[in-house]
Parts: sequence; C-alpha cells; structure tokens
Amino acid sequence: MEAEYRLRKASWRAGDRSRENSLHLLYLSWMHWADPLFVTGFEDDPEAARLWIEAFNHFGGEHSEDAEFLHVAALMADLFPWALGDEVEWEARAERMRVRAIGLAPEGFAPDRFEGRGEYGMYFAHHARASEDRSAAPQSFLARLKSGWARYSTLLRLGWR
Repeated sequence: MEAEYRLRKASWRAGDRSRENSLHLLYLSWMHWADPLFVTGFEDDPEAARLWIEAFNHFGGEHSEDAEFLHVAALMADLFPWALGDEVEWEARAERMRVRAIGLAPEGFAPDRFEGRGEYGMYFAHHARASEDRSAAPQSFLARLKSGWARYSTLLRLGWR
C-alpha cells in the first residue's frame, strides 16, 4: 500500500484531482492512522492527516454531491472521529454525511460498486458485505425501534420534514 500511496500522493501534488485518484488518496492517507504502521506496511508520514483534509475539502466536505465520497468519508470519520479533530463534531459530521449519502443514493453501496478498485475497493467492499450481513440478521423489536428512532431523530435535527 505504501507504493500506491506514494504514487497517489505524487499525482495529487502534480495536480491530479480526478475522482478516482482523490478517493484512493483519501483512503490511503486515512490508513496511516486507521491501522498501525506494522499492519499496513506504511512508513510514517506526518503529512497524511493534512492530505486527508485536502481530499475531503476537494470533494466539498459534508456538502458534497458525490454520494460515494460521502459514504466512505462518513465511515472513516465514524471509525476514528478523534483523529480528525473535535470528536463530537466529527461524529455529528459523520452522521450528517451518512444521511446525505443515503439521500443521494437510496439504493445504497453494494460490494460490487467497489470491486476491482484496488485496496480502496477491497476495503469498502468488505464493509459493504459486513453491512449486508448485519441488515440480513433478524433484529429484536427493540433494536429495530431504536434504529428507526435514531434515523428519524437525525433527520429532524437536520431540518428534514
């Protein structure tokens, strides 16, 4: 992954803001703190956090019109909000991005959407499969009620009626 990261980073620095390069750079820069370096094989790069924010802002942040970006950025922010800044702010931002992504792509994000797209694709296809597995599992009435209420209250907080 280090070799791909270096290539994506060099392309970014050279001005390549293509959607695919930007999504991959977002993911690879995030992986610098998402997993320990001995697991990923990355070398320490103090610039990785700043690159993540640059790519995040390139897409328009939480106001982006790109549903896939919103989906993956929400997942990243949800997993490690404390690494991005104020934890409470990033948790709330992750939820707003998740709601916006669903609004833009109500069909969701199936694993095949990510297949064949390198490390980025493998990672998010795995999460999509895990999400499908969870949604296929029977839920108790109370779990379904809590889940529905959480979505509804989030929509209300965002001003949706």
